[in-house]
Amino acid sequence: MMRERMIRLFLIAVVCAGSLLLGLLLVKSPDVGLAVIAGVVTALLCGWATLRVNEDKQFLLRLFAAAVILRWIFGSIIAYTGQQAFFGGDALTYDAIGSSLSNSWHGLVDLNFYWLPQFINLNRPGWGMYYFVASIYYIIGQNQFALQLINGVLGAATCVAVYRIAMLIYPQQRVARIAALMTAFAPSMILWSSQALKDGPITLCLCLCTLYTLKLRSKWNPISLVCLLISLFCLYALRHYAFYIIFVAIAGTFLFAAKRFTPLKVLQGGILIIVIGVAFAYFGAGDVAQQTFDLKRIQSGRVWSAKAANSGFGGDVDITDPRAAIGFLPIGIMYVLFAPFPWMVTNLRQLITLPELIAWWALVPMMIRGYWFLVKHRLRESFAICIFIVGLIFAYALYQSNTGTAYRHRAQLYGFFFVFISVGIELRRADRLRRLARAGPPGLPRVPVGAMAGQGRFPMTPRQNRSSQQQG
Repeated sequence: MMRERMIRLFLIAVVCAGSLLLGLLLVKSPDVGLAVIAGVVTALLCGWATLRVNEDKQFLLRLFAAAVILRWIFGSIIAYTGQQAFFGGDALTYDAIGSSLSNSWHGLVDLNFYWLPQFINLNRPGWGMYYFVASIYYIIGQNQFALQLINGVLGAATCVAVYRIAMLIYPQQRVARIAALMTAFAPSMILWSSQALKDGPITLCLCLCTLYTLKLRSKWNPISLVCLLISLFCLYALRHYAFYIIFVAIAGTFLFAAKRFTPLKVLQGGILIIVIGVAFAYFGAGDVAQQTFDLKRIQSGRVWSAKAANSGFGGDVDITDPRAAIGFLPIGIMYVLFAPFPWMVTNLRQLITLPELIAWWALVPMMIRGYWFLVKHRLRESFAICIFIVGLIFAYALYQSNTGTAYRHRAQLYGFFFVFISVGIELRRADRLRRLARAGPPGLPRVPVGAMAGQGRFPMTPRQNRSSQQQG
């Protein structure tokens, strides 16, 4: 009782101190105060959504709060030191174009100004980020720091989505917690989601699309369908080709990987795919697809990217030739999954990524093991995430010709990779405990592995759960 009272007093003191600090910030610097208000409002909305999760509510809320604080601290350091160009130069472009678009809505800038239409054209990849920035600036004025704080909240919310995805494809709390913790505290996840970049929103959209696909696969729910459509639209606006790849994974999930494979489920899946396809065809998704997958345009972009960057690779490979593209694919996959390599470290930005890269390389065997287990034993549950990951890795392998961009885009897939790694870690843990159970202390009778698992000494895999229930 005393402990709860102390916690309440502490929270009251924090709220009072925070309110006082916010008031001082508003007086001293209205822009900073508005940025904090925008970040806090976004955090409260995402925190409310986290509270609506049925399982492990306290853990998720604490993890979300810690992830938000870390991203806000790092984003504040970047903003205070003026290192936006050093860590992510695209933030300056989003700020300039978003501000001009917002001013055009206020009637201060001509919308047909000669360079503005080419950025906000709905057939241009990534147009959604300009509208996202302009929408925020329209409400609070040009404020890049506010955008950083909002993106930090969206990046922190990704760990909650990853937790729920893990619970749907491998229903064990330990696995889901490990995946969520990795997502919350991975350095690259913090880095890219604490800036005014589109990486944080893209990562969250990818996870939400997967989450609501898995929920609809299990049970029809109109709210989940609406959330899926909104997530898909946001992903379409931010990254066209990722939308098309995940659309294929969603179609396969609804048609072939339903929880109960019946004619009615196939019909429901077909109707859902038609609804989604027609909805996005209305926005010109068909015409955009032709431009998105135009190999000549992709090739010209690859050549430019390889020449413009010091860390370019594969610019001399012509992917419009199918044989050359297939031959380059393994090399591209290696760069997407593992670059930058130690011998490629030539500057400070690459050097600070090295510790995380070493940890990532060490965890790759666990990722492969977890992925293979899900494909082999839980393919229906994990069909969407398994197919989507392979498709996007192949796309990145062919499209990318810049080590820095490959590293940055890989971080957008870390949430899914961490689910596979968590499954692999749990399988290794179960194997170790199984070996210990078989060996047993000398002089004592050996206890069956299934009995130990049933007593809660270590968890069974979903496959073992089913077999144990059948034996019982």
